This record gives sequence, structure tokens and C-alpha cells, in this order.
Amino acid sequence: MTVDPNQIPRVLGAIEIVLSVKDIPTMQSFYEQVLGFQTHSSASFESESPDPDGVPTIVFMTIAEVDSPLGRNNHPQMLVLIDHQRHIHARRRLIGHDVSRSTLNHLAFEIRVENYDAHREHLHSRGLEPTETVFENMNARALFFKDPEGNTLELICHDPEIIQG
Repeated sequence: MTVDPNQIPRVLGAIEIVLSVKDIPTMQSFYEQVLGFQTHSSASFESESPDPDGVPTIVFMTIAEVDSPLGRNNHPQMLVLIDHQRHIHARRRLIGHDVSRSTLNHLAFEIRVENYDAHREHLHSRGLEPTETVFENMNARALFFKDPEGNTLELICHDPEIIQG
């Protein structure tokens, strides 16, 4: 059955990317210090009821504010870190953290072309040694690197000075 794409209601955008992680503090610190994401909120759900004094099992980090109904109501684009071993709702769905069985290839975040060199220098200063890639067909260039748990990250920008070959 063929579906006419014009008949499908449009999605407004991505609101959350959720990563199952082993070490929330390390991952939270990495995303704060390397990409500048700020912690929006966190919670501890080792049981059905939240524990206000517990160690967080889930952390919500702001990627960017968005002008959408959710964004205007305090729900920006977020990266969510969830401890898949301790969080009550993740334990029910995951057998364990096994990147060899993950379908995640990488996470890409758009940056401004004028900040490309500053991002590259920042990544180098943190010992991350990014790999640079040019996408001539998109007039774009990108930096690829890994987070502490081995997820591949990409910082990509449109670069009008790239000449398509």
C-alpha cells in the first residue's frame, strides 16, 4: 500500500533523544563540559514512586529551546540520560547495555559554521581528537568524536564555501 506523503500529518521536530547509560554523572559532566548542554531536571525512579532524595536515575539536559507548543511550555529539545540498570521503567525494557547490539549509529548536532574551528579546538583541548569530514553533496563539514561510553557524536554545519565536486 502506497501512502501519499502529503497526506501524513507533519512532525514538528525531535523533542528528546534518550540514551541508556551506565554512568549518569560521567555522561552528564561530559555533555555539560563538551557540548554545553545544561541540566534541565533529574529524578530518581528506582521504584514506582519518585525518591526526592535519591541518586538520579534519569537526567534531562537542554540541547536547545524550541518554538513549539511543548517548547513554549518548558520542554526544550533534550538529551535524556537514563540509567538502564536502576531506572524502574528502563529495567523492564532492556536486557543490558550492549553497544554491539544497538541500532544507534551516531547522534548529530548542528553548529554554526563560524563556530566550527572553536568547536574543533575545544574538542582537541579535551583530548577527544575529532575526525573531520566534508560532505560536498550537502555543502557541509563535520567533526566526529566519541562520548565516554562510546557513542559516536557529530557536530555538523552548512558551509557555503565548500565547492561541490
